[in-house]
Amino acid sequence: MRPQEARRRTDAVMELHEAGELADAIAEVESLLGALAEVADLTDPVLRESLFTAQFERAVLLTELGDLDAAAEAYARAATTPADLEDPDQRHEIALALLNRGICLDTVGDHATAVAVYAELTERFQDAEDPVTADQVARARVNHAAALLALERTGEASALAAAIAAELDPTDVLSAEQHVMALRLHAAALRQTGDLDGALEVLQRRSRATQEDPPARAQVAAAAQEHAELLAELGEVAVALEVLDEVLADADLEVDPEVTDVLDELRADRRRLAGA
Repeated sequence: MRPQEARRRTDAVMELHEAGELADAIAEVESLLGALAEVADLTDPVLRESLFTAQFERAVLLTELGDLDAAAEAYARAATTPADLEDPDQRHEIALALLNRGICLDTVGDHATAVAVYAELTERFQDAEDPVTADQVARARVNHAAALLALERTGEASALAAAIAAELDPTDVLSAEQHVMALRLHAAALRQTGDLDGALEVLQRRSRATQEDPPARAQVAAAAQEHAELLAELGEVAVALEVLDEVLADADLEVDPEVTDVLDELRADRRRLAGA
């Protein structure tokens, strides 16, 4: 297959996907991958990129069709695409394929395999200096801690989450979301071990995070919700209401759906606690 033909057919798959014609897109990408499998020399950058894109698109399509087991394997296949890992673009492509494989595995409940995938991603790319791959590593480490918690490997989850939170800068817009997620996981692990005071202290650290981006605001609000829940469990309902009121003070100004969904939950919690 010539490089330009591979690119044209890859673009056709993308167009079908964007048009919502998922069945046709799957059929076309399978045909394309069959043709690319016969290409012996992938040193041409267009052929190599077409192969990765086709493999990754197949995984995304399977995800959207709800076949997450097949999608996990498709992402694994995409991650084996020949790549120059000194090239930041190719490096973060492979990292993204591994990250998405782990997420699919977590979603279907295969946390043990997901842990191995996140560990592999971290080991391979932890020294990457480009911000895109560094972000993927941070997300993989946070997901790793969550998968450990799901496996009831609480001590490991707690230690990993604490380390991540300590390493990520809460004032950096690029890392604030993952920092607060790590705090929440650390607090959840502490709660499981009965260290409620420790969990409260960890959740209070959410206030250090910048809230410039909606994902970080959503995580801070969720951490406040968990803080209030824990206070209520300890019988400190008045303090729990204060925590919720502080977050909800400017809630009417929020327009991002990711954040407003969490704020709606906080409003429901406040009504429940106020009526208790």
